[in-house]
Amino acid sequence: MVVRSDRGNVLDWRKSSISGASGECVEVAPWRALVLVRDSRAPERGEMELSRERWHGLLTCIRAGRCDVLPRLR
Repeated sequence: MVVRSDRGNVLDWRKSSISGASGECVEVAPWRALVLVRDSRAPERGEMELSRERWHGLLTCIRAGRCDVLPRLR
């Protein structure tokens, strides 16, 4: 679920250091029992709320290469 709120202004948002100068990345912030995720280029569009369990599941999927949008080139 994507939620639009003003809480994004007071949270400690973190962006991956791998995004570099392009800034094309997502930002994450812990909030209560959730992890919030937003587009760093359009934070006004809202945040996605994930439970900590779902967040860790997503990270596991990404690290295993199962969440790639584009097919891997070999």
